[in-house]
Amino acid sequence: MILKHKLLEKYDEYTFKIPVSSRDKVLIKAGEKVVEGTEMFLRKGNYVKHSFYLPDQLNCSISNILDCVTCIDGELIREGDVLAEKIASGGLTIKRLVSPSSGIVDLTRIRHGYIDILGEEQESLFKSTFEADIVDVNPLDGITFKTSALALDLVSISNLQSTILSGEFKPINTGKDIRLKGDDISYQDKIVFVGKHLHQELLKDLFEKGAKFVLTYSMDYQDFRNQGLPIGIIGGFGEIYSGEGLLQVLVDLENCYTIVDFQESQIFFLKNIKKMEKKNSTFVKNLIGSKIISRASGSYGMNGEIVGIEGSGYATVVWENGGRGIVSLGSMEFVTY
Repeated sequence: MILKHKLLEKYDEYTFKIPVSSRDKVLIKAGEKVVEGTEMFLRKGNYVKHSFYLPDQLNCSISNILDCVTCIDGELIREGDVLAEKIASGGLTIKRLVSPSSGIVDLTRIRHGYIDILGEEQESLFKSTFEADIVDVNPLDGITFKTSALALDLVSISNLQSTILSGEFKPINTGKDIRLKGDDISYQDKIVFVGKHLHQELLKDLFEKGAKFVLTYSMDYQDFRNQGLPIGIIGGFGEIYSGEGLLQVLVDLENCYTIVDFQESQIFFLKNIKKMEKKNSTFVKNLIGSKIISRASGSYGMNGEIVGIEGSGYATVVWENGGRGIVSLGSMEFVTY
């Protein structure tokens, strides 16, 4: 019996936490239930006015960034103050990064290469974008929820100190073209999905605009190795084919509250499961009509449907682009969503 690989696995009971601090005003209680739009807590914080990626600004490596920083986390700076500098040519040249306005220095993302300048303090109201039961509320562990979720396995994920990241899911590329820049908006605390391939220029742009995590189907291996930013890879490395079916499913998850689990190499989407359920068997009952992803070298990553059996161990497949091909049954992965 052949098993299907569920690209999005359903969890009926998934427990997660949203951190809160003593400064936050929590508006919900343990034992209650949140639905979409429920007001959960008020949080005071400073918005990001400017972000700078030091390796580009000073032409330095991430490993040497701390040697270049001349400001202190939480320091109040004014326009024209030096934030970082790099001395080169034996002291003959000095390259400096100067603040364009006054604000507060935030070095939270310095190990990823970024210096942020914060503006005035603002109060924000956080509303639920999911349905869940509230298990516990306390200032140490935060708010604990139990709900259903969809899990996506990742081929690779950046090896960072963080174990969990969470935020709103924001797809920015529904087409096949590779983008070099995001939209001219803030991606503050967003989990951003870029589509089929992640270019290094887009990666820098998204994190300069506040992105918390970037998800992509594929990426150049050396780019992935050489950066220190939180990235998740769904399909693999290089410019490999990415199936339209999975990409569209992910685009439809826009605005979901999303949790990235670095230890498990999984992403969890808090979605109303009942609206997405399909009665698909876990087992392949009939080869004809089965959805597959090719693992053959000439068609790796291509999605299609089996329309015929050719002799012993081969099948004719109609690909998503309308083409046809013959693939060994041993070089295909049977999938379902």
